[in-house]
Amino acid sequence: MKKIAFVLLVLFCGAVTHAQNFQKREITVLPSSDLTIIGDSNIAAFQCEFDNSYLQDSQNISYNQTGNKIEFQGAVLILNNKGFDCGSKGINRDFHDLLETDDHPQILLTLNKVVLSSPQKGMATVGITIAGKEKFYEVPVTIKNAAIAEFKGKLLLNIKDYGLEPPKKLFGMIVVKDVIEIKFDLLVKK
Repeated sequence: MKKIAFVLLVLFCGAVTHAQNFQKREITVLPSSDLTIIGDSNIAAFQCEFDNSYLQDSQNISYNQTGNKIEFQGAVLILNNKGFDCGSKGINRDFHDLLETDDHPQILLTLNKVVLSSPQKGMATVGITIAGKEKFYEVPVTIKNAAIAEFKGKLLLNIKDYGLEPPKKLFGMIVVKDVIEIKFDLLVKK
């Protein structure tokens, strides 16, 4: 019994020490940032630009850097689905139907960690929640670290991984392809 209590005490102390190593910082994703979802159909490509006025003003995150690995807590970018403009009312309506906006009005991008391969490049582990389902991805990113930091990258994902069915129009003659691309160029004020 004493051994179990000792092991639990060591684990608890390790967890508390680990949590204390995290530094807190307030950040703001600037309106000059760019986030675009690009899709394709058997007829034409489309893109949905995110209106940054839908972003929250600032948020508090915590991070811990050990060597070339940076771990994050609370680094969640909340994207209101209504903030996406795909260029026309019809495409916007199809986009919101696809994302089940009435039931799931937001897309969440959660940054878990970045492993740096150089000061300007890294591999980010990101959780993306769409229609209430979260999937994790490894995303190559380029980083410019300054007073205004910049994070650029792109990710291909299959919407069927989220249980979503791409829209079909004109009795199935126009079909949206399953794979979409998310491109981001985020400018972050620390």
